[in-house]
Amino acid sequence: MLRQLPVQALSMINGKLLGDGNISIEKTRSPRFRFSHSLHDQAWFFHCYKQLSNYLPLSKPKYRKVSDPRTKNGFTENYYTQSRKCEIVQQLKTLWYPNNRKMIPFEFLSSSFTPLCLAWWYQDDGHLKTENNQIKKIILSTDGFTTTENETLMKLIKKRYGLTFKLDKHNRLVLYDKPQIVYFIRLIEPFVHESMSRKITIPSFPEQVPKKKRTTIYLPSSIHISRPTQEIHHMLKQLPIIYNKLQDRVVYRTWFIEKISALKINKAIAKPYQITLTEEHLRSIHACRQSAGLTVSEVVYLCAVEHLNKQERP
Repeated sequence: MLRQLPVQALSMINGKLLGDGNISIEKTRSPRFRFSHSLHDQAWFFHCYKQLSNYLPLSKPKYRKVSDPRTKNGFTENYYTQSRKCEIVQQLKTLWYPNNRKMIPFEFLSSSFTPLCLAWWYQDDGHLKTENNQIKKIILSTDGFTTTENETLMKLIKKRYGLTFKLDKHNRLVLYDKPQIVYFIRLIEPFVHESMSRKITIPSFPEQVPKKKRTTIYLPSSIHISRPTQEIHHMLKQLPIIYNKLQDRVVYRTWFIEKISALKINKAIAKPYQITLTEEHLRSIHACRQSAGLTVSEVVYLCAVEHLNKQERP
């Protein structure tokens, strides 16, 4: 019965179990699928309840006020629901709780490890850390899983989406690379509830830009340039094309896998070019950076590749 559910349903259920969901284990009762969220996240709670109620027999949500001396108010408030007895939950318990301990069933998870699954997991246990109006990292609180499970999770994410998470000292999955952070956010964005927008809000670049700016552009030595300002300005004519490709979700995903993930420029061996960028250049470059988390040099590099590809076409 469980495997007959649509992928969408399994994505949400498994995303919830990776996050705040769990299955009760009691000797005298059948297992129950359950989850709760704080009063602050009640909109997310009721969204999950509405979606999962289509596939699981969930009880009517209950408001709970629990004494907690660790908090400022001395109590916490949340909404809670659990399923009634059903065969699907019994099967989930067998997969997720062998030996009555929560363990990630990777073979079962793999078939529904979709962007929707990622989004539900992230909205439960994820956090986007920013400092000084800059994105720093994405954290997935996976400290409840074993190190081995987290290492397998990282391999699955890498294989499926090309994202390189690392484990921090708290046994959490962390993503540091800015282009990968933006890619992750854009990947899950269609499935993020409006009440969770704080978790995917990328700081914007300042709207005001100077009339012109003298700056250093770093490009791989494989790109031969003899007249930096003139030739790079010519390459930057590709900026509108680059921006449009970055805005197209399908093209962007292909680009990330084929190009953006391999764009890193090593300044130690790259060639520096001092050039002046116009206000128009700066606005277009900032728009591309906002869309993909790239540096100025990486945007110029994309323009150079696009320019060279056009020259090679018959």
